[in-house]
Amino acid sequence: MPGRSAADSTTRKDISITISVQTVATGLTIFVALGIIFIGIRECFQPSVAARQFGVPLATPADRDFLAIKASRDIAPGVAVLALLAIGDHRAVAYAMLALTLIPILDGVVVLKHADWIFKPAILIHWGTAAVMLMIVALFRGAM
Repeated sequence: MPGRSAADSTTRKDISITISVQTVATGLTIFVALGIIFIGIRECFQPSVAARQFGVPLATPADRDFLAIKASRDIAPGVAVLALLAIGDHRAVAYAMLALTLIPILDGVVVLKHADWIFKPAILIHWGTAAVMLMIVALFRGAM
């Protein structure tokens, strides 16, 4: 185009790539945050189903109280990450996601221990979530 230098077109291209990476990272972040909020809500209303799908079924009906405690601890990080997204602080989202990745990693270890250290498919949900969260961190860090 007349009046535009090669540097202008390079800058435009870099900006569109950054926006695209941020859009993907933001979409994945919303998906993970809403997913864990949904899981927390399900733990409140369908504790037996939630525990079984987590990979550690309830031993007694009294265990529902422990799952209710876990529910609040699932809902809160999801809401916190959505709040960080709402204020537009992608760096804070990346660091929060990095720290919160410990949750699904350690959840997977709990499932593995409960299964007497024998692999169970439920572990894939936990460690797969951790992998997606690390990908979100990488995408946000790459877009900065």
